[in-house]
Amino acid sequence: MSTSRIIQLAQLISSQTSIIDSHLQINNLPQPSFDQNGPTEPIQNETPEIQRAKTDVIEAAIELRQLLEGPLKLLLPESNFSPLVAVHRFKIASYVPLDSIISFKVLATKCGVQEHDLKRIIRYTAIHHRVFVEPTKGVVAHTAASRLMVENPVAGHLTGLTFDECWPAHNHAVEAISQQSNRANISGYALANNTPLNTFQYLSQHKERATRFAFAMATTSKASLDALSTHFPWHTLPSNSKIVDVGGSKGHVSLHLARTYPHLRFIVQDLPEVIDGAVDQLPEDDEAVVTCKEKIEFMAHDMFDEQPVKNAEVYLLRYVLHDWGDEYCLEIIRNLIPALKTGAKIVVQDHVLPEPGTMGLLQEMQMRSMDAIMMSLFNSREREADEWEDLFKRADESFGRIIVNRIGENGSSGVISAEWLG
Repeated sequence: MSTSRIIQLAQLISSQTSIIDSHLQINNLPQPSFDQNGPTEPIQNETPEIQRAKTDVIEAAIELRQLLEGPLKLLLPESNFSPLVAVHRFKIASYVPLDSIISFKVLATKCGVQEHDLKRIIRYTAIHHRVFVEPTKGVVAHTAASRLMVENPVAGHLTGLTFDECWPAHNHAVEAISQQSNRANISGYALANNTPLNTFQYLSQHKERATRFAFAMATTSKASLDALSTHFPWHTLPSNSKIVDVGGSKGHVSLHLARTYPHLRFIVQDLPEVIDGAVDQLPEDDEAVVTCKEKIEFMAHDMFDEQPVKNAEVYLLRYVLHDWGDEYCLEIIRNLIPALKTGAKIVVQDHVLPEPGTMGLLQEMQMRSMDAIMMSLFNSREREADEWEDLFKRADESFGRIIVNRIGENGSSGVISAEWLG
């Protein structure tokens, strides 16, 4: 008798979890825990083998749960994020003492909500998201997740982006789709904020939200920045080559490249409200960084205007074009063309959508989620490799061969380069 799929999945979970557990024990590393003092990085010192094992376990656990719960549950998932949004909106985590407890009654007063509402908010997030715990009836304490909301600025930026910007937009995305428009201001985000502006125009009028958005975008993993460093031959560029970082936000990408390639000079361009004070926010913790700061300048520029910096070696667009539909991307690229010298390159780091079923379950789920976020926030989309090639050829036939260098085997992103032949 052949082994059933649910047994195959259970055996895979068991075997791969054993590999992870051995890694933790041999290296004397902490076990994953929901406890507030548990590790925020659940599996530390990951090797490629451990990363594969973790992915295998998560994917198998997802499939096993879906099989056991059945098709109706797939149509009706728990999708009420209101309690988690309330935790963010009322700053509930900040009023819970670290390494101690607080009663519902006192906490409700501090948060400015009714006690019965607070109680159900916390009990929902505790059971669904492991955010807070009720160690004894009527009192609240932190978990690792809720403590993260208090202590980790990155978590604060990302929860703000998710709950204040993305969540309302998702709720209006279907209404935007029904209008069958390619315009950037016909989006779930625009409808949620009752504005005729596109997302970036709206943020430009709300500085605090724009700043938080920029910081959330700057929470890029080092691995992603390293991939940009290694998947384009920056080292072959002549000394003092100009690199124009278009839509470069607070300059975190240029800073990383300047540290790695000190022979290059960088010009970071973004809207005035985005780059305001950015030069002062670059770190000054070592001599190498001070040197890098001398290599980086900031310039207010709207990429929908003609590029003012002429004859640079590279014009970099890192996770910029996926925010825009095709007609806008064509305008952005064409606005660079008058500045291009023969041999100059436009370098894009962005997602590269896979063919369905060619990636692992978890990775493709993440990619499709990102594509849906682009739809809700910007009425834009992620693109497949041939769509990136087509975009540059449509912009101008004078672009030479378009190289789509996917990061890693079946990687979810890539570095795309297009050389201007003049």
